[in-house]
Amino acid sequence: MIMSVASQLIVEKVEFYADEAATVTLNNGYSSIEAFCYPCDYKVGDKVDNLLRVLEANVKSAYLLDWPEEVIEQASQERIEKTATYSYVGCAKVTDEKKGIITVNGFRIEVGAIACSGAVAFEFSRLDLW
Repeated sequence: MIMSVASQLIVEKVEFYADEAATVTLNNGYSSIEAFCYPCDYKVGDKVDNLLRVLEANVKSAYLLDWPEEVIEQASQERIEKTATYSYVGCAKVTDEKKGIITVNGFRIEVGAIACSGAVAFEFSRLDLW
């Protein structure tokens, strides 16, 4: 399924667990994702820019160039899976190598330096909304 990348996300839910720290659920019109937010002054229905950040990221090519085409295609499928609170793994497309931005399921995420293009496998220790 090819989806467009929305320029803004909608805040679906805000769960405070400290004075200014919260879990914020964001929706891009196709799917939702949870991010850490501090300081958080968002409320349900707010619109935010579709650019999330990570505390730490491990990003590498999703495949080697000498792999068979069908294996490359399968390894390049976009996906994101939550592994712990704010932590995710998956596969994304590099959308801006110079700025270190990847896109997965319509979410734009700034991960820092990226040494490859195309599809990348990733692991985030914490996904942040600023």
